[in-house]
Formats: sequence, structure tokens, C-alpha cells
Amino acid sequence: MKRTLVSTAVMVLAATAAILPSSFAGATSQSTRDSAGCVAHPSTYPGQRATDCVALKNDTVVVDHTIVMAKWALVADKFGFTNVCASVSIKNQNKTKYFFNDFNMTLRPPSGDIMVLNFTARHPLNDGFLRQSDVAKGNICFNYSGQFGRYVAMYTPHPRTNIRAIWIFHIGERVYE
Repeated sequence: MKRTLVSTAVMVLAATAAILPSSFAGATSQSTRDSAGCVAHPSTYPGQRATDCVALKNDTVVVDHTIVMAKWALVADKFGFTNVCASVSIKNQNKTKYFFNDFNMTLRPPSGDIMVLNFTARHPLNDGFLRQSDVAKGNICFNYSGQFGRYVAMYTPHPRTNIRAIWIFHIGERVYE
């Protein structure tokens, strides 16, 4: 009798797990957005994790019940130095307050170590709390060393989580006139 109850309980749990959405970011289709808003089959990149959520073509990622959009570009700061910057938008879809911090974003250049942001952004993202449905907007910037190639930007919503939002973008050769 006990064995039957245990077997039934295991089957019910397995069936329930199969129909509930996963708590990890993932995807099912290359060209469409799934419930986590991730690309299905991203190209490989250094430090890649199975729980990463790589941005869709519209630069949007959904992690931790939060919609994060980042549009990347080279931008000159007020001193004339070129930086790799992103215009960032974060929308809280949690039922509780959500803490965001611009230091949760890092950047890996084509060759070199992961970089943390600098403080040259005009209208910086900064940090704060968002209530449900609130949106934070601002810019973040990283030093640009002139490297051409593929960059990987990473947003980690919480320090102790494996889930990250990822943007993969290219910076091409300069055209001299």
C-alpha cells in the first residue's frame, strides 16, 4: 500500500513538473519569444551558462519577472572619449518591489576580462526600487579600448542567482574618411 502511494505521488509530481513553466530562463524557438523572452539557440560565447537568457532581436530579455531592454552603441562622453554604452529600460512585473542596480550589468569585450561600468553616462540608470509595473530608464557606459568584434553584456538581477540576461553585439571596423 505504501509503495503504491509513493509511486502515485511521484507520478503526480512528475506530471505536474512537466506542465509547469520552468523557473530557469530558456527558450523553445529560434524566431519567437517564449514565456521567458529568450533566443532559443544562441551562438556560443565565453562564460555561457545553460540558465542564460539571450536577448531577442529587439534587444529585450525577460528575467526574474522583469523586462529588460538594452540598446548598445559607441558614444562619445563629455571629455571626447568613446565608450560602449547602452540605453536601458527595466520594467518590474513582480508582485513585490524589485531592486535594480546599474552595477548588475557587466561587459566582456572580444578579448579581455569582464568590465564594470564607468561613470561617464549621461542620464545614468543608477539604482532604486520599482513597484509592480514601474519602469526605470537610463544609460550605462563602459570604457572602450578600440577592440573590434563580438561583445557580451550580462545583467545579473540578483547576486546569488544563476539566471542572467545576455546581449551579444558586434562593434565593427572604423571607416576612415
